[in-house]
Amino acid sequence: MMPSTPPLTQTVALRCRSCGAPLPTDTTGDIVRCTHCGTSQRIVDAQAFVDQIALQINSFLRSAVPLGAGAITGGGTVDPIARHNLFVQGIRPALDSEYREMKFRCFDLLSHGQMALPFIAMGTSGAAGDPRQAFVFQAKVRSVSTLAVDTESQEYLSDIDAIATTYGHLLTNAGLLSKSGPERYPFLARNCGEAADTLKGRSRLRALYERLTGLALIAQAIDGVIQGDVRKGRDSLREATPHLLKAREIALQNFDQSVLIGGIDEDLSMARAALSIVDILSASPTGNPTGGLRTLEVLLRTVTSPAPGGALTPGSTNMGRTENILAQTAAMRRAQVGQGNVRVVRAPGRISLPYWIVEVPYSFQTGALWKARGVEVTDMILVAATFPLAMNAPGGADPSTVVTDVFAAREQTTWRARVAGRETAISGGGIVQQVVAGSVPLPLPGIPAVPPLSTQEEAGQLVQSYLEWSRRRDTEIDQKLRLSLPRVVDIVYIPSVPGTPGAPAVPGLGSLSPRNVGDPAALNALAFT
Repeated sequence: MMPSTPPLTQTVALRCRSCGAPLPTDTTGDIVRCTHCGTSQRIVDAQAFVDQIALQINSFLRSAVPLGAGAITGGGTVDPIARHNLFVQGIRPALDSEYREMKFRCFDLLSHGQMALPFIAMGTSGAAGDPRQAFVFQAKVRSVSTLAVDTESQEYLSDIDAIATTYGHLLTNAGLLSKSGPERYPFLARNCGEAADTLKGRSRLRALYERLTGLALIAQAIDGVIQGDVRKGRDSLREATPHLLKAREIALQNFDQSVLIGGIDEDLSMARAALSIVDILSASPTGNPTGGLRTLEVLLRTVTSPAPGGALTPGSTNMGRTENILAQTAAMRRAQVGQGNVRVVRAPGRISLPYWIVEVPYSFQTGALWKARGVEVTDMILVAATFPLAMNAPGGADPSTVVTDVFAAREQTTWRARVAGRETAISGGGIVQQVVAGSVPLPLPGIPAVPPLSTQEEAGQLVQSYLEWSRRRDTEIDQKLRLSLPRVVDIVYIPSVPGTPGAPAVPGLGSLSPRNVGDPAALNALAFT
């Protein structure tokens, strides 16, 4: 009969009771801190967890190994054929079902992005698992390694070990990603790096190796940026991208790994967003890259936070949206230090606000009987690029408040002129075009500037909503108007004095100026100096 505690179960290293990963072996004293999840624990508690693992291994062996096989599992000089038969008939079938389930869950987790931007907690889909169970399974696999006497069996166990280790580290990272503290990045880097080491040299799992190597470099880069070492951050991010691209290339060529492509694309978007963060912090007028961290934190929390009532800003859970906004912010920051230009309106003000320039082509019917004719017009609308601050506020559902309301300001013509077909437009955006025509590519003036909190696509969607809203508001417009798609052509920064009673958001537009560009206090918190 098998001994109750075979010698092979005694080789289990001291494990973290929180995540299940191996603990440092060079610890002195009664307390040890896990280098994978950061949990501090008493050594006696960690040893108690190891004893639980040993019990689970013994239970597994009892169910998988026939009675009388204790001498074989215990080592010694035993017929290799008997060992091989024992592995094929007992061990492999017992491992197979759990391995298939774990591999499926691991790949499901990897179908999503595996890294978070600074200050942002991330809910990782597919992460409903306990990393300790993955590491317990890893311990089971290692406990029967002496029974794998042929190459095929050894490779089988090696692949299982690699997947179990990777899944355990990924689940540990999922717990870290659900928090927002900066201290998580060294742990994220270590877990990805150790998982990559386990996968190294396995041709069937090379896509995972390349991806996790890239993720480890991204985590190292973000940690460096937070500490103020932007050069190290930039170098690590540039090194990470080829690994992720290689992972994507391999996944595209393997049907069973194609599920990884969406997650890899999110990781690539993360790398590009992190490079924009490096640019944002590097372009510091004071030369101190950490000086903009607080404003960056406010920006990131703003563009990824739910709106009041639970509604989300359009696309706010999309990594690509955040990437786009950070790229716009980086361009703005470079213009602030004279390293680039953005379109600027020369005007007095204490803070520069961004506006999307949107061309609105439309046609309308005017005249009656033989004087009826169609008129084609291209008007221009400015959209406050900070409109999520206004639209997400209570009562902020009216799109006309965040744009230059050109259809409310349309030129009023007489009934006789309309019948005679002398109308030239049914909107009144001429003054908007004059303001935009007066803008020029320049470095930003030496006042604080707020980055856009929206994307070009969202600006176009908002103008579409405004046009539909205008048609509902004015039946005459609804009857006459024939629209083409709005075109977002650029972004312009306009100095203003938000919050000042009677002062329009855009100087020179008067009543046509957007009525709501966001709460002044929120704008001040988002302004980079």
